[in-house]
Amino acid sequence: MADTKHVFISVCEESADVHAASLVRVARERLPACHWYGLTGPRLRALGVETVYDFAAHAAMLSGILGVIGRARQALRAIDVSWTRRRPDLVVLLDSPELHLRLAQKARRLGIPVLYYIAPQTWAARAYRNRRIVRDIDRLACILPFEEAYFRAAAQRSPGTTFRATYVGHPLFEALRQAAPTPGTLELLRNRAAGRPLVALLPGSRAHVIRTMLPLQLDVLRRLRAAGQDVYAAISCVSADRRELIRDLLAAALPQFPPPVDRVGSPPTEDTPADLGIDVVVDDNASLLTATDLVLVASGTATLHVAHYRKPMVVMYDAGRLLDWPHRLLGRFVLRAPHLSLVNILAQARVVPEFMPFVRDVAAVAAVAGQLLTDETWRQVMVRQIDAVVRPLETSDASARVCALAAELLGLPWPA
Repeated sequence: MADTKHVFISVCEESADVHAASLVRVARERLPACHWYGLTGPRLRALGVETVYDFAAHAAMLSGILGVIGRARQALRAIDVSWTRRRPDLVVLLDSPELHLRLAQKARRLGIPVLYYIAPQTWAARAYRNRRIVRDIDRLACILPFEEAYFRAAAQRSPGTTFRATYVGHPLFEALRQAAPTPGTLELLRNRAAGRPLVALLPGSRAHVIRTMLPLQLDVLRRLRAAGQDVYAAISCVSADRRELIRDLLAAALPQFPPPVDRVGSPPTEDTPADLGIDVVVDDNASLLTATDLVLVASGTATLHVAHYRKPMVVMYDAGRLLDWPHRLLGRFVLRAPHLSLVNILAQARVVPEFMPFVRDVAAVAAVAGQLLTDETWRQVMVRQIDAVVRPLETSDASARVCALAAELLGLPWPA
């Protein structure tokens, strides 16, 4: 039997935990000599991955950059103890560059190879990080097609490193291939819409993003109705632990809404204290995005999720007032990309409307959303362009390709 290889894996966010779990499932089948341990989330722990530091228990999972920074010191101390007791043969880091670039540097100084999965988006901002990436990382697994050439060009400016960037595919589409709409939820949504257009609100998964984005999306909905467009809406809630937050934000916004149009409909749900044609769908975007006519979506990977269902969308993000004036003064020096939403970045064109990194005029968002609900020609053109963007990504086998990179770094054979 082959000697055990100890692989340290690290995740700090919900999405990274999902993709790491897919990676470990493939590795258990194809790299059975590996023992996995590290900074885990609930899905990794459910697979039996040994926990060195539990981000979920320390309230850093789902909390974004500030949560990662706030817990980095404790995590690094735990890692120091763990690596002293049991030195890993390979370190696998997923996303979260605020912590993981520091961890990559630590591993390099100890002579431990590093595989980084989900490349930092330095092509959009913070390109100065490329020097650290090329210096401290052995294999960079890129999930967007253009990233491989971008990082290889960065590596040419630092000769003599072991760094190599490889496009592996986008792991989101592996999960989406397994997802299917729930017939009962689809029927309920269509009955609740009662012939009206259905607008889906996707405010994000992190609490601070939901608190910022959902009130803005509800304001867009209110303006649509005030302009005479009778639409039904459903809010995507990624998990049960976000349900109370969404219900509180919805309750706070409901007094601003005009009375609903008279119609025969279903009784109010437990999530809506009054039947104003707004419901909450928990952990079932497959059903919601299958049924919807238009999506208001917070920027991020969720835009690719919407694109998978070939739905017209308006992308929104607001970084907050504290960053507004610095962005006005310095933004052009920090944000280099001509487009900020992933669909437009991949298309290298303005396929979907984007209002980001700040939503300065909600009325403008509502005007665009209203036009998308009524302009069938624009809707069809957008759907065709979205299809051209995501179709090449949907055959992704990212987990297996990342496992192959891990096998290479560990010196293990990779089975056909």
